[in-house]
Amino acid sequence: MKGRDLVAGLLGTIAVSLAMLTAISAPFHAASVAAEARDAEVNAALIREIQFMLSRLGIDPGPIDGIAGQQTLRAVGKFQVQTGLPAGDLVSGGKISAGFLERLRNEASRAILGGEKKPAEAPEPQPASPSLVAVKPPPPAAPAPDPFAACTYNPGDFRIGATEYTPDKFLQVGFDGSTARAVAGLTARLDEARQIAGSIGGSALGEVQRQARILAYFSCRLKIEQGSDTKK
Repeated sequence: MKGRDLVAGLLGTIAVSLAMLTAISAPFHAASVAAEARDAEVNAALIREIQFMLSRLGIDPGPIDGIAGQQTLRAVGKFQVQTGLPAGDLVSGGKISAGFLERLRNEASRAILGGEKKPAEAPEPQPASPSLVAVKPPPPAAPAPDPFAACTYNPGDFRIGATEYTPDKFLQVGFDGSTARAVAGLTARLDEARQIAGSIGGSALGEVQRQARILAYFSCRLKIEQGSDTKK
């Protein structure tokens, strides 16, 4: 995947999340009708929905970008094996089984309504073997001061699927290291998402709040960068 493809995945999470929450609120008989319908045509919007649902189940599909790349295909195959569904390829312009979509949507709906999966307990640490010769390690080098220490953030806001991104990695991979580009892109999509979430509420508002916190962090960084440029 190209690095900048992550931009569409990160910014598209809100729209896909809102679509999922709307589907959850539909009457139960809609699922039965969907199961009897013909196989769905695969397009970029459907691929993004599938990628988002897989990520909520703890199966990392890579960037949520609407592209059926190798990482997404592996995630689809893993879900099919776990659920006992017949293997099938996800090809843009092709068809995807209605049964596969129904099962994936049901599993993702339960995951969203039931909250995030609890992380597995870490194994107890084993006692280290005593060293024959005690050697005092050299003192660690002092870390460089963080110029953006005043800009606070929640590390969990930068988790995409099963992958944890730092703000710097988020910026480099998604926006070619440009803070100004990140602020502009996040602002445009956040305004649109707020209008949609206002009529849905619930978890959709939580997704919007997460994106707003990310935007606030990079807006703080941009002010510091612009102030530093002015002093030069």
